[in-house]
Amino acid sequence: MIGVIADDLTGAAELGGIGLRHGLKAEVILQGECIGDTDLLCVDTDTRSCPAKEAAWRAAAAARRLRKAGAAWIYKKVDSVLRGNVLAEVSAIREALGVRSALLVPANPRFGRVIRDGRYFVKGKLIHQTDFARDPEYPRRSPDVLKMLGVTKAGGVSVTRLSNYRPTSGIVLGEVSSSADVQKWASQRSEDMLLAGGAEFFEAVLQAMELNLVAADVRRLQSLCFPKLEKSSARGRELFICGSTSDYTLQFVN
Repeated sequence: MIGVIADDLTGAAELGGIGLRHGLKAEVILQGECIGDTDLLCVDTDTRSCPAKEAAWRAAAAARRLRKAGAAWIYKKVDSVLRGNVLAEVSAIREALGVRSALLVPANPRFGRVIRDGRYFVKGKLIHQTDFARDPEYPRRSPDVLKMLGVTKAGGVSVTRLSNYRPTSGIVLGEVSSSADVQKWASQRSEDMLLAGGAEFFEAVLQAMELNLVAADVRRLQSLCFPKLEKSSARGRELFICGSTSDYTLQFVN
């Protein structure tokens, strides 16, 4: 089971919808215990407008409930323009899960929302020059992503482009200029890492997992049914057996 922790209902429902499109049985819950009888369980902690300490407590509690319910891995959904208690919740979940690092990729290039050189752009404009400057609860007065996150001291989070990324402890915010960048960040997933970010990053991670599973299944079938194929350099007809008809599976087979 995959677990998702979102700070509002729309975020939880959005990722549930992505899961459905990828053939997963998905549920969204607002409160109560997490029951592990689904493929994707999205928890709405309703913490977008909470004080930071309360938000952190709820997020950590949700992580522990999902882990107890059998979640193989947990994704933290954050607002694409970093509204809410992003750092407080990511830090609390990372501590609750006992993982070494967190990779945060909030931008959604599909909607023109990108991060370059530590600054946030929306459809080519700096975010403080858009309607987000007039947000009633989290007005964006600066395009600096660290200021948007409320970072008050050095070392709390590092902002880096993919070409400069090196696995490290702590929280890393990945810069993206395109959907291809998001997909490349998804390939950096490791077992000792909390993944957090927007809807596009979550979908990219699912795609990467699908391709890895299909590749593993093909290799396993070859070794079981056609052991001599691995030793032969001859090119002939090939048989692929896939459990999905998604576009991503078909692209992998091609």
